[in-house]
Amino acid sequence: MRALVAALDNLARPLGPLLHRLVDPLLPQLQASAAAVDAALGRFRPWQVLLLAAGATLLLVTAAQAAAAKLERIRRQGVVNWACACLRSAPIIRGLLAKEKAKIAAKIAAGIQRDGLAMTRLPKQGRPAAAVLELLKAKEARNVRVAPGTNSMSGVVYIKEHKQLLDDVFCLFSWTNPLHGDIFPSVRQMEAEVIAMTANMLHGGPGTNAPHVCGAVTSGGTESILLAIKAARDYMAESRGITCPEMVVGPSAHAAYWKAAEYFNIKLVQAPLGKDFRLHGASVARCISRNTVLVVASAPGFPHGVVDDVAGIAAAAARRGVPCHVDGCLGGFLLPFVEQLGYDVPVFDFRVPGITSMSVDTHKFGMAHKGTSVVLYRSPGMAHKGTSVVLYRSPELRQHQYTSVTDWSGGLYISPTMAGSRSGAVIATAWASLHVDVVPGLIADVKAALAVLAKDPGGLGAQGSAPLYGLAGVSPDRGLIGEFLHVDVVPGLIADIKAALAVLAKDPGGLGAQGSAPLYGLAGVSPDWGLIGEFLVAYQDVVLAP
Repeated sequence: MRALVAALDNLARPLGPLLHRLVDPLLPQLQASAAAVDAALGRFRPWQVLLLAAGATLLLVTAAQAAAAKLERIRRQGVVNWACACLRSAPIIRGLLAKEKAKIAAKIAAGIQRDGLAMTRLPKQGRPAAAVLELLKAKEARNVRVAPGTNSMSGVVYIKEHKQLLDDVFCLFSWTNPLHGDIFPSVRQMEAEVIAMTANMLHGGPGTNAPHVCGAVTSGGTESILLAIKAARDYMAESRGITCPEMVVGPSAHAAYWKAAEYFNIKLVQAPLGKDFRLHGASVARCISRNTVLVVASAPGFPHGVVDDVAGIAAAAARRGVPCHVDGCLGGFLLPFVEQLGYDVPVFDFRVPGITSMSVDTHKFGMAHKGTSVVLYRSPGMAHKGTSVVLYRSPELRQHQYTSVTDWSGGLYISPTMAGSRSGAVIATAWASLHVDVVPGLIADVKAALAVLAKDPGGLGAQGSAPLYGLAGVSPDRGLIGEFLHVDVVPGLIADIKAALAVLAKDPGGLGAQGSAPLYGLAGVSPDWGLIGEFLVAYQDVVLAP
């Protein structure tokens, strides 16, 4: 210690009188402290001093890491939410919240329709097939009926006149599984063709500036998004050694990005939106760091229905060598036809050089069954619900989407998506939907929808400031249930929303006991998002109860 003090003294003196005057008053205290430390350590052997030093260092490092983790948690939660979480942990408050959650859960449970025939155990004796079918018909009769041309459920059901065709196709391929392409070669080929058709629509594939675009069919937009993020994370880990990945999104991005951040342990960085509710390249550029593995643009964003500054965002990502994903789950099968009608649509697809992947839902405006989506990578019709496509600019990026297991006791295994076995039926319905007059049909639908908007572009703005969430308590009577963020404009939609807003304006607080309205009301007034999250968990528990 004395040698250290002497060294400091020798270092300080040449720096000039000013520094010398600053250090000199400290020397006596340092010398006294050094003598005290020497006296305290004098009774220990050198190896003991070494162990003490190592232990103290380990303790300090552990404490610093714990403090850093706590600060990061506070940063992610926000100071207000973190403080609220601390308050909620108090026993008295925790007990009060438990009572309130029970009350709200009871209100929600009362609003959930159940047929009173809950079956919670396997029957000891099976029913005849005809009896099972009759039972299911009775259950189905309780659902909201939707027929082509009459659908007013925003974002819930996308239905066209070829529904019967899709149902027939689903039955034809109901036992197929694309995991076994050698047994079901037709499904394998249809999946490849759906990917190719989607890529071509988005200016990717042979004869374009992005000739190697490839992808996969997934179970929906969320899986397409998860796979694109997983591929980007693993690609950047391999190419740049990033072990603490970050992802830049806008607040208007789909909730699936928050789910992916939670699943894949990725830090979510939110870039602020502009006054036009769009995410811009300059905003994203300020958020990119050395740990960024992906930036995200929406075309359009779900909350506001506007297309982000895709070109600017992709350019900002390209300058830093970071992948850029475009979420076209809602607009992928819509915007190309809006553009064909001559409207000014921002370029959002593989014509933009910096875009490395895209996700597009065939089960929305692709008119396929739920259960299919397409994820497209830049380098190598309405279908049933559950179909989406994820596209990549290059196959090299798509390879990081796969899961391959070479040392499994059951043999070699590889799966292109999150699911192992998949239904070939939804792939077949997506293929069929894209072959049934899809281009002229979509152009006609888009033209009609835009015509409705042109007649009343600001008609909802005159309805005052009634809370939008309150529509959840009014609109079921008119069939306008579900996701208000995916508005499919049909004749009568604007008039029905106006009528619902008028009801809310007369009695904005009168719906508190109906369905999930208590949750929406809480979301509108509580600054504690952690508390709202707890109530959402309680809601989900109630929904999953038989």
